[in-house]
Amino acid sequence: MKKKQHGFQKRILFGTVSFISVITILSLIVVYYWSFYHFSHIFEDRVIDQYTFQKNKDMGVKNEWIMGITTDSIDVVESIHGEAVANRIEQQAMEQEEITKLYRETIDQKHLLYTIRLNTEEGETIYKYSVLKDIYAETFPQIVACLILFAVIVVVISSIYSNSLSKELYSNIHQLRRYSKRIAEGKSTDPIDIQSRDLEFQALVEDLEIMRCTLEKNSEERQNTLQYISHEMKTPIMIIEGYASSAKDGFYPKGTLDDSLETILSQTNRMKQRVQDLLTIVHVDSLATPDDLQDILLLPCIEEAIVLLKKDLKERQLTVDVDKNLIVQGSKQHIMILLENLISNQIKYGQSTLAISQKDTEKNTIILFYNDGPSIPLELQKDLFKPFVKGSSQGSGLGLPICKGIMKQLGGDIYLQNSDKGTVFLLEFPKNTVVS
Repeated sequence: MKKKQHGFQKRILFGTVSFISVITILSLIVVYYWSFYHFSHIFEDRVIDQYTFQKNKDMGVKNEWIMGITTDSIDVVESIHGEAVANRIEQQAMEQEEITKLYRETIDQKHLLYTIRLNTEEGETIYKYSVLKDIYAETFPQIVACLILFAVIVVVISSIYSNSLSKELYSNIHQLRRYSKRIAEGKSTDPIDIQSRDLEFQALVEDLEIMRCTLEKNSEERQNTLQYISHEMKTPIMIIEGYASSAKDGFYPKGTLDDSLETILSQTNRMKQRVQDLLTIVHVDSLATPDDLQDILLLPCIEEAIVLLKKDLKERQLTVDVDKNLIVQGSKQHIMILLENLISNQIKYGQSTLAISQKDTEKNTIILFYNDGPSIPLELQKDLFKPFVKGSSQGSGLGLPICKGIMKQLGGDIYLQNSDKGTVFLLEFPKNTVVS
């Protein structure tokens, strides 16, 4: 990891140095261009004529600030820039053949930019001098030094920052890899607690934490499934095995062969029902998509489910008050599974009175399943719709989770409403999925 970290630092540092170098070089080129080549276009704006110079002198104004002067007297040039400068310019004027010529020279340690213009009046040659301190030539080394110093400072700061950034980034990546490896190995991990200033990296951490929670939940459900299968299948298998072994030895635990076989068949049916419940809850997510859902009259489905469970009703009184024209969108198979589970649950826990009714709100149509049995303990209520949570030893712990999954796929939901006089389960269908 350290090698990768150093490589990352080097890439950031190299990129920063390259960027600063390019900016510095471009800055120097711009300064050079404007000072050495483009300066001639603004030359006349940077000088002061002899009259203004003399007027300032008569008024007692110091002329140290004067950047340049235009004059036809070499004495004026000498008074401002000194004898050496005046002699050199005068010599060049005598040798000059062009009418106007621009010079850039360093004379007596002074950087000067000047032009000499030749004028001929009545056969006499008159020289006009425009002399300006070449401030760019004087300050250019300082400009270069400042730019280089600036570049060095930026590179140093960038180096420190990139080193800090890479350390934080690779530290977080190392932690993330450690978490990922434990998750991939199926080992339990603590919640992922990595904080980063990088929003994209923080989003990745949050996604990994969601994945960890999902995998842990799936692992827990697998364990519960295995425990359920082990527990629910073990008892019927032992009974079947015991009865079959006894019958083979000529002994019938129930007194007769038919009664003993009836017990074996009942245990077989119990195993069959448990397997069916498992298959239903595993495949509940395969419910038809909204494009494949059908319009189903709910009341005939309720009546059909009651007929199937009529033998279990015994002396209990069941009333139904649902609009005969109420239509829900769904799969007939899943609607029947939903109703059979809820009505069976009512019969199992109800004492004497059972009721199925309808209530409409602004947004939903609600079907209520009431029984006058004992209230569900508070400690069970929060986990009631989780797989393998049983309200009593009679159930499988899968009926209500199956109902929850079906209602979720239909766009609705199921709730528990406890009361002092019994228990009510509510099926909530959104208005856009029902037709009255």
